Amino acid sequence: MSTLAVTLLRLGFLLLLWAFVMALVLTLRKDVYGTTIRERKPSRRSAPAPHPQPASPARPATPAPRRSLALAVTAGPLAGTTIPLSGAPLVIGRAADSALVLDDSYSSSRHARIYQDGGQWWVEDLNSTNGTYVSGQRISTPQQLQPGVPVVVGKTTMELRS
Repeated sequence: MSTLAVTLLRLGFLLLLWAFVMALVLTLRKDVYGTTIRERKPSRRSAPAPHPQPASPARPATPAPRRSLALAVTAGPLAGTTIPLSGAPLVIGRAADSALVLDDSYSSSRHARIYQDGGQWWVEDLNSTNGTYVSGQRISTPQQLQPGVPVVVGKTTMELRS
């Protein structure tokens, strides 16, 4: 083999090694520092707002009673923990500023987010390493949550409860 071929093989191997090291560093950085949370923009396909009907003077208008929902941890190290949902987004992960802090090596710093949009609750995976599972299926886009449907983050299983 000529020296030119050996030199080219060495350079190719060196480039491949550096590409691997950079991919490893970027993955570790994402896991340690987490990802940024982007707010969902309202859908353009939403229906126009209905015109409000004036309340009858004989009967005062009363708001419909709202069911209070909570996020209940059903399995894992935090089983039995319940977090009331107030409408504010709830971040789940290992980071100390998460609403539900997991001491779990299978979860990312900022693993998933549960939020309310259009009166419905949604779960979104925040580009975690091991993924977020709803009803046993790994999600890649925000999924609507229904009460009683299991959500798995790392070794922790949780669900919405009324």
